[in-house]
Amino acid sequence: MTLIVACVALLLSPSANDSRVAAVEALLNALDAKSPARVTFEHDARTQWNYLPGDRVGLPLSKMTSDQRSHAMEVLRSLLSRQGFETATGIFLLDAELRDRAAAAGRPNASRDPDQYAWAIWGRPGEAPWGVRIEGHHLSLNFTSVDDAASMTPLFLGAAPLQIDDGLRQGTAPLQHIERIALALRTSLTAEQAAVAVLSQDKPHDVLLRPGRETSLKENSGLRADTLSGPQRAMLMRLISAYAGLLAPDLGAQAQRRLLKQGPGGVYFAWIGGTSTDEPRYWRLHGHDWVIEFDSVGDDPGHVHTVWHDLRGNFGADLLLQHLDHEH
Repeated sequence: MTLIVACVALLLSPSANDSRVAAVEALLNALDAKSPARVTFEHDARTQWNYLPGDRVGLPLSKMTSDQRSHAMEVLRSLLSRQGFETATGIFLLDAELRDRAAAAGRPNASRDPDQYAWAIWGRPGEAPWGVRIEGHHLSLNFTSVDDAASMTPLFLGAAPLQIDDGLRQGTAPLQHIERIALALRTSLTAEQAAVAVLSQDKPHDVLLRPGRETSLKENSGLRADTLSGPQRAMLMRLISAYAGLLAPDLGAQAQRRLLKQGPGGVYFAWIGGTSTDEPRYWRLHGHDWVIEFDSVGDDPGHVHTVWHDLRGNFGADLLLQHLDHEH
């Protein structure tokens, strides 16, 4: 189902947000009153995101009962589309693969564990404002609800390996659908277009807009989307939609409007490095007030990170300002 068809379907169905609130409330009802998943909306950790293994505010899967796990996964499902849910759970499987490979090599690594992903509920669902974070190695999902609007950024996804080629998890490749579009767009560029889009051969070690550096990229660079041919522009729109399409249809529709608000002239496409999954590579889309980055970490083409930032609305920042203005 395309994002447009899904948005039309929303008009004929009960409120997706009501279903989301119900899913979060069901999880809270399954938890103890003092569960670490229950966190005040004002907690400093709400705006402190991370994609590395380690302890974090919230309740990890390892400390949930089977019933609580079931409710936690329903919360995840309520935030994402089918494609997004498969992407997130695919990242869980990749961490299990890393764990098993480390153990088979005689080097057990406790930080590689799909049970480390933690759920935090900020505030009370249905009461403005409130939110959810689901986070762990190679995943950071940040949902903020304010009045009738919501934010899902920053959104971080990672994959290592890119694809599992054998064993019980064979075929798991959670970011493949995104990278195929990006590579197709890059290889479609003419020599003249590539001369503008390709910034240099000095590829960054990781995405530039890591935690604490969310607003450090000050200038748009690369090829403006309104200089692309019709088919190329369609590919770029598919690439943008691939990110918005990770979200539940109502959230994806809100995100799509923000991503495309300035039109093609406001979007820049930039590339550094190789043009296949066998080569280190980096690319980004940079709009008026948002950035999407994708990078292979260091010189390892099989380890990739991607992050999506709304430069005004990360963690619902602009929505909260509007809410305060309305209240006061």
